[in-house]
Amino acid sequence: MRAAIVNQLGQAPRPGERPDPAERPGHTLVRVTAAALNPVDLHIASGGHPAGAPAVPYVPGIEAAGTVVSGGRFAPGARVRVAVPGGFVDGTLAELVSVPDEACLPLPDGLDDDLAAAVGVVGVSALLALREEAGLRPGESVLVLGATGALGQAVVQLARALGADPVVAAGRNPDRLKALGDAADFTLLLEDGPSALDPASLAEAVAEVGGAVDVVVDLLWGPHARLAQAALRPAGRWVNLAQSAGASAELDAAALRHRHLRLSGFSATALPADRIATAYAELAALAASGALHPSLSVHPLADIEHAWTAQAASPGAKLILRP
Repeated sequence: MRAAIVNQLGQAPRPGERPDPAERPGHTLVRVTAAALNPVDLHIASGGHPAGAPAVPYVPGIEAAGTVVSGGRFAPGARVRVAVPGGFVDGTLAELVSVPDEACLPLPDGLDDDLAAAVGVVGVSALLALREEAGLRPGESVLVLGATGALGQAVVQLARALGADPVVAAGRNPDRLKALGDAADFTLLLEDGPSALDPASLAEAVAEVGGAVDVVVDLLWGPHARLAQAALRPAGRWVNLAQSAGASAELDAAALRHRHLRLSGFSATALPADRIATAYAELAALAASGALHPSLSVHPLADIEHAWTAQAASPGAKLILRP
């Protein structure tokens, strides 16, 4: 079968050939029609993932959509979403993938395969961070710091779907902010360098578009973390999902205490399978209805090296590979 193959840690995978996966008890063989590329795929391939360095060569990829070939709970030909720890087993960036039966989830009619592959990892993280970690309630206001990537787009769109009002999107690319359209009520440009917003300036900007917010979802961290504190109303909730602006941040401890702010981090990677399945079913329905529609950049699997480089550069869209 054709596959993307990581032959050396720290380098992009290349197109190649691998043996077809064998049928085995407890596993479903799936023909991949669309596989998503995620930042964690690059992290695993670097050799620096907390789970350890994978053995090479291997097929990367942690999620995909496809059709059942054999085995498992679904009839051959059934459309499913699959998820595996690609890198520690052969992953989804291939024509065929073998996954545990419980890793297959049914896809609704009306949801195409590209979108089905795209909304899994980012959608589950965004939905559960907003509703469970932040406890977002309809009518509460949300600021998304880092709203222009695939995960940020999902947070903005799901905040809208959950009834947030207003939704404020902040990012560092004006064209991508504009592309959010009606999902965001207001947008704020976060520039780097001398013209970057300081906390006081951000607080003024937020006040002009509706006032301090109930919830901040932060995908930037680094020097932008102080902006989250400045934007929150007393007793506001602040959830960190990523660190695209840096792994370290300087915070005002007095502001955390005296304004009773709640700061937490969230990752969907360790969630049990039943919670992921329930969340994905909801996301799939929202995507089929048009309420969740991240920007997609679709490529043939043969272009994996180009797509890998694009992912490393923060493409502003969900990258999809078609075998």
